[in-house]
This record gives sequence, structure tokens and C-alpha cells, in this order.
Amino acid sequence: MNLSPKEFELLLCEFCKKDLPKNFTVEHDIKQQGEESKNLRQIDTKIKGKVGVSDILICGEAKNWSEPVGSEFIDALVGKYLSGEVRANKVIAFSNNGFYKPAIERAIKLGIELIEPVKLGEPIQKAPYILAIGSIGLTMLRLTHLSPQQNLMSLNNDDYIILKGDERISFNHNIFRLLKDKFSYLKNREIFTDLSKIKVRDANVLYELKTKEGFKYNADFDMEVNINWDYYCLNLPSGILNHLNSNEKHFVHLEGDALETMNKIISSPEKRVYQDKDKCIDEFLNDSEGHIFNMCLLEPESLKESPQNPIVALI
Repeated sequence: MNLSPKEFELLLCEFCKKDLPKNFTVEHDIKQQGEESKNLRQIDTKIKGKVGVSDILICGEAKNWSEPVGSEFIDALVGKYLSGEVRANKVIAFSNNGFYKPAIERAIKLGIELIEPVKLGEPIQKAPYILAIGSIGLTMLRLTHLSPQQNLMSLNNDDYIILKGDERISFNHNIFRLLKDKFSYLKNREIFTDLSKIKVRDANVLYELKTKEGFKYNADFDMEVNINWDYYCLNLPSGILNHLNSNEKHFVHLEGDALETMNKIISSPEKRVYQDKDKCIDEFLNDSEGHIFNMCLLEPESLKESPQNPIVALI
């Protein structure tokens, strides 16, 4: 896919948005006055944020040239960003056709980050997207308490009414909230990770039982939750880039936000759906360079009431 210079610059912006802290902003095609020259200096990608008490500035330049970038471009970056002109804390260089070896060596010594397409000249390729949709299955509950007051438990999880402030919620909806929380802190969320059983704990839970309405109890809930996953798969256009400093591949999400991507995958007639994770990996991923993986969880009460239109939470 041939990209215009602007589209190529925007691809760098999208790449830079990955994994940024929430207080950072990414802007495209910014003009900033140079401190030394007083001339307006054009910046393809400008990233601003704060770490502690320090303001951080990261600047990126994208070159959609028909040949590799040489050392003279790296020298220009040094004069523009690493002198007293723009004063960037970090510089990123993105070249559609890569870099000559001397340019790579000089840039890496100076701490300039270098990015190029995995296939030079082809920054956009079809890449496997996998959306794992989870539904809560059998949940084993271990209930303990240290309170001197009388306590009561039920063998049926549906008997519990969990009291959260002014809310009265079901046992399964409470599990849904706990799992969303747990997944938000889970670092290793990958298709290869076993997430079929998750242990969660809710301490000092105030609850009632439907069979003893009006009586309140308090206990610690330790639960092992079975999650049933369906894997929705589709090949979508993505930026597939190589970070030369670390020799790591990165996939740039180009299908809007995660919710838009989820809807596109689910509604596509070309999607493939697997209930068996191993089969999904073997048949869909094959020998791909990599993939993009997202997860969402179905709210159990809405799934009962409206199986065709349940509440879905991206995690």
C-alpha cells in the first residue's frame, strides 16, 4: 500500500501512541519556534507529557523516501532536536526504506530511536487480529470470616446479594467487576496465556441471602472462576514495524479504537470463530510475523436477559 507523506507521518503518530502514559499527548505536524534560530521548525510528531515534576518532550520525524536514510539525516536531527534549538528529551526517526548502516550506528550511539517497516517500502500489511470474548462459567466459592457475629452461606451462588455502598448486586455481577479489575492489572495477557481459570478474592464482603432477606453477614470470598473463551479472528490492515534499537517487532493498530475494532471483527462475514484456543493458534496464526490480541468480558446478568445483545466490557 502506497502512503502519502502525510499518511506516513500519521502512521508514526499512531505508533507513538502505543503504551504511552495517559497524561501524554501526541500531535501531528506542529510548528515550533527554534530557541536559537527563532525560525519556525516543523515537527512531524510531537509528544508531550510529565514524569514526576519533569516535562518530557519527544519528537519524531518520518521519511517516506524511495531509498534508505543516511547519516546526513541523523546529523540534521542532532542539530534540530538535540542542541539548543528544540531541546527534545528523545528523538524518533521513521524511514519507509530503512537506514544505511553508518546512520544506524550513529543514531544508536546518540540514543535516537530508529523505526522501519518489517518489509521495507511496505509499512501497511494485513495482520491477524484476535478478539477473545469471555463468559463467566462455574465459580467455586470458599467463604471464611473472623467476625464474632453469626454467619451463613449458601451452596447456590445465585442466593447471594452483595452490598456495595448503596448498591445491591448479584454474586455474578460482583465476579464480573472483580475480573475486570484483575485483568486490568494483568501484565501477561496473550493468546498463549492460560486464562481459563482465574482466582479472585473479595475481602470483608457485606452480603445478604435471598433465603434470609434483611439479615446481613460479613465474610471473605475466595473464588476460582472458570471462563469460557471464544476467539474471533480477522486479518486487518496494520502497521508492522521493526524497532532497530531493540530489534523488536511492533504492530500498529489502524482500525480506530478497540471498541470499533471489536465491532468490525464481530460483524465481518469473513471472520473465523474458534472455541478451541490451540486450534485458533494452529489454523489462524500459522507462520505470521505476529498478531494483535484484545479481550472482552460479557456481563453475566445481561447475557441471561438478552443473549443477543449483552453488555460487553473491553479488558
